[in-house]
Amino acid sequence: MLKEDLALEISMKKDIPMEDVEEVLEEEERILSEEKKARKKKKCMFITILVTFFLMGAAAAMYVLDKKHKIDIEHVIKGYADKFRVACCNCRK
Repeated sequence: MLKEDLALEISMKKDIPMEDVEEVLEEEERILSEEKKARKKKKCMFITILVTFFLMGAAAAMYVLDKKHKIDIEHVIKGYADKFRVACCNCRK
C-alpha cells in the first residue's frame, strides 16, 4: 500500500485531517530510519571489538609460543608479509 493511500484511509476512518496523518507517517518513517542507523552502528562496533579481541588473542598466542621457542615469530611474520605482497602484486595486474 502506498503512503498516500494509507494516509487517505486513516484520515477517512478516524476523521483526522490528511495533513496531520501525513506528518505522523513521515515522523514515524524518520524515527524508524534513525533506529535502523543506530542498530547498524552498534553492530559495526560489536564486530570491530570482536575482531580486535581475536587479533589480540592471536598476537598473545604467538608471543607466548615465541617465548617458549615453539615458533620463530620473525619468520612467521615475514612469511605472511611475503604472501600479502604477492597477493597485492597479482591484484594490480
